[in-house]
Amino acid sequence: MTLERIEEIFEEDNYEKWEGDNAFKGLLILQKYTNDLIQGADHDIIYSEDCEELIKAGITEEDCIALRNLNWMIENNSLACYV
Repeated sequence: MTLERIEEIFEEDNYEKWEGDNAFKGLLILQKYTNDLIQGADHDIIYSEDCEELIKAGITEEDCIALRNLNWMIENNSLACYV
């Protein structure tokens, strides 16, 4: 997995419908790759691990697609989600 491929995945427009808490579900996916799930937060957004660190940890294309489908995004080179 490369940063370019992750960016392509998150730029795609084909989302599947999701139900439930998308932030929590995304954190459950990310826990496979990092112990520092939440790196920061603003008023209505949480920031997780840096994309380069997730690549080093072995994040899969399938998990990137699942995160995209849960409405996660790349913000400041990290995965982020509105809460």
